[in-house]
Amino acid sequence: MTFDHEVAVEQACAAELRGDWRAAFDHHRSVPMFAESHHGAMLRVLADLGEDAPPWLVTRFLTVLAHRLELYGQPRRSGRVLQHVVPLLYPHGIPFDAMDCDHPEQVGAMIYGCDWVVRQVDVYDRGGFDELLTMPEAQAALTKGEHVVEWITSQIGGYQVVGADGDVLTVADAVSGEEHELLDLGFTSYRPTGTYVLGRIVPTTWGPGKLFDWQPLPVDARIAREVAAQPERWLDVIAARTRSRALEPAFAHLSERSVSADLPQHAWVDLLGFPLDQRLPRAPHTMVAEALAAALLIATDPDSLSAGRHLIAELMLDELTSERLVSRFATPTYAAAWRALSHELPGHARGVCEQALWMIDASPASDELAG
Repeated sequence: MTFDHEVAVEQACAAELRGDWRAAFDHHRSVPMFAESHHGAMLRVLADLGEDAPPWLVTRFLTVLAHRLELYGQPRRSGRVLQHVVPLLYPHGIPFDAMDCDHPEQVGAMIYGCDWVVRQVDVYDRGGFDELLTMPEAQAALTKGEHVVEWITSQIGGYQVVGADGDVLTVADAVSGEEHELLDLGFTSYRPTGTYVLGRIVPTTWGPGKLFDWQPLPVDARIAREVAAQPERWLDVIAARTRSRALEPAFAHLSERSVSADLPQHAWVDLLGFPLDQRLPRAPHTMVAEALAAALLIATDPDSLSAGRHLIAELMLDELTSERLVSRFATPTYAAAWRALSHELPGHARGVCEQALWMIDASPASDELAG
């Protein structure tokens, strides 16, 4: 990177800490190597939503910042976290062939960035979120979130997914069976009802008042029950299972996650029949127009729309769904489909639908049809 690029990175980090998502995005994406970065994609969602961003979404992003404290003045933090966690997760050695890395030097960054267990330990157990809370320069960003202290003090539990209905995801404690109604962020769009998970239930002012702090981790019933019985020992439970080789190497590695859903980034490719969490045959930007056409077709069938609403919501929030692309489909032919999407999608994902409907109403063709 050039000196100017390093300055841009510093400016992006400073803007993140003060909650200026648009400035952070602009500085971040001005660095060529970050032109398609996952972090930039998350910043773009927040920048586009602006003041309409749900507080839970902002707080989720604050956990991202807490996992990136090295960039905000805590050098070598990732090394210390990995030194603590890696021996527990990989007691028999790191399976380099399972890491999907081109070079061995990338393995540490891969584990730190993709491993769900490492992320939870860093953000919560090792105090990353708590340290972010005490940083004077981060106070402006923190005020945009909600219930931060309650998130920090929450515990991981073991649950079974009962089902999803409307905006509610129901999970049951894996031991007591006590049910919890959570804000549905699309987990059952690619994981079946009955799946056992580890997750951290946190409060929100939206929906039923609770949600998972991040996408939960699918596990087997035994792990979920052991963690549900002794939440404070969740890491010990996982470590014991890795020592016994009961868990696959890199079992907790998740592909890049969406900040706005319990789904992988670009989960909308499932609308085209491509399985989630698998390598795509071509770049997402070459699929987005097909996906938008598929979404508008799905919108004409209420049952299909109900099943695919979270995947379509992710498409609407994706920066690849540009205004220019939307304008191609903003015609009276698709007006009913856009109206259905505007009614059925989660509130934070309706902006593009409303924009398309405005374009349709403002088009000469609409005026002629109306006359």
